[in-house]
Amino acid sequence: MPAEIRHIVFSPAEVAAAIREYRRHVGRPLAVGLLRRFELQPGTGGVRAAFAIIPDSGAPCDSGEVGAAEITDALVLYCNAHNIPLPAGGIKSLQRFGDSLLLIITVNLTGAGWPLSAGLVAMYRPPLAADG
Repeated sequence: MPAEIRHIVFSPAEVAAAIREYRRHVGRPLAVGLLRRFELQPGTGGVRAAFAIIPDSGAPCDSGEVGAAEITDALVLYCNAHNIPLPAGGIKSLQRFGDSLLLIITVNLTGAGWPLSAGLVAMYRPPLAADG
């Protein structure tokens, strides 16, 4: 059976929206207010998202972190809600791509690593400035 590798690129704003929607869906909503800070960073088990929200209620700034598993679940829910087709099964993983985030879905794939993703990241890197 053929293998499939699907890459879907999400901007930081889309990842933040996906996390908000997911948290609301599972009954653990984030504070309503201005998203002051949102950063994707490496963490244990993969990518983490750190955020700070200034609540509309005037309460103190609400900050926290979300791990890779929750981000993955949030992006899958976001795709379903926004009619972005995903394979029904498959292994899902996350990878940073510049300031964006890749959701990588593989189906029937055996072997080591994600060769296409590695090539994309290498192509995306800006050239280094000449030493002066």
